[in-house]
Amino acid sequence: MSLAIAIQGELGSNSELAVREYFPDRTDLVIVACRTFNELFDAVHDGRAQAAMAPLENSLAGSIHDVWRLLADRPLPVSGEIRLRIDHCLIGLPGTDLAQIRCVRSHPQALAQCQQFLHELPDVEVEAVYDTAGAVMMLGEEGGRQDAAIASAQAAMDHGMEIIAHDLSAGVNFTRFLVLGDVVLDDRAVDADSSPRSAYKTTLVLQLGKMAADLATIIAILGEQNLNLLKLETHKRAGVAWTYDVYLEFAGHVNDANVEAAVEKMTQVADEFRVIGSYASGLDAEPRMHQRP
Repeated sequence: MSLAIAIQGELGSNSELAVREYFPDRTDLVIVACRTFNELFDAVHDGRAQAAMAPLENSLAGSIHDVWRLLADRPLPVSGEIRLRIDHCLIGLPGTDLAQIRCVRSHPQALAQCQQFLHELPDVEVEAVYDTAGAVMMLGEEGGRQDAAIASAQAAMDHGMEIIAHDLSAGVNFTRFLVLGDVVLDDRAVDADSSPRSAYKTTLVLQLGKMAADLATIIAILGEQNLNLLKLETHKRAGVAWTYDVYLEFAGHVNDANVEAAVEKMTQVADEFRVIGSYASGLDAEPRMHQRP
């Protein structure tokens, strides 16, 4: 039976490559391409996809806030995670030279991750579009030799384009993806009932109104329960005065006694509170090239 996975973007995007690496032995994958993250969540909620591969944060550009907000507002169960190495390529029409480029298109996250490279290009306009692979598709449909896209090598191969430059990011570039969906997706996943809890992490989103005092209380609660803090980040909650979302992650499973105790105490501090999920910590993966049928 085929497995339908929703991604934000087109075939050849890093989200698709993350799917291929998370399920390296599956030959029955069906990729459901979505233009926005809202559509990605719709696809799973509506049953058009059994699961989704959603980028949560990047090692250079930080958290993808739209995904964090959707996880809190339109929750989906988390089945696992993967950290994919990102190799952003500058892609043009065959025969294009770097000196000819005057416009570069890509997803805003990719542009942010390649800002140093782009800053060093003279007289080049940067344009944000909905997807990296989508930018390559647009290049093939309507671009000229003055146009380029930033995307994966896979996207260049898929559309018959030429790679002008590799690895445009300044630094170690990984994107962490969550696999979302209420289904057993990965035969390699750790058994939650028998494995060491150190193999698990728990992700939460809290909403706090009294920032300094409440954050100190949250950190104290984690310390009291001997929980290893993995991530703590605040982000302004748009449209709500003086209120912040807090992205919180720590080692352990939500069914552990000390995690249950911490969650109970934190619900009394936060204005809003959402446990996103507990899941096995993912591995780093290197993207491969895939031949299309």
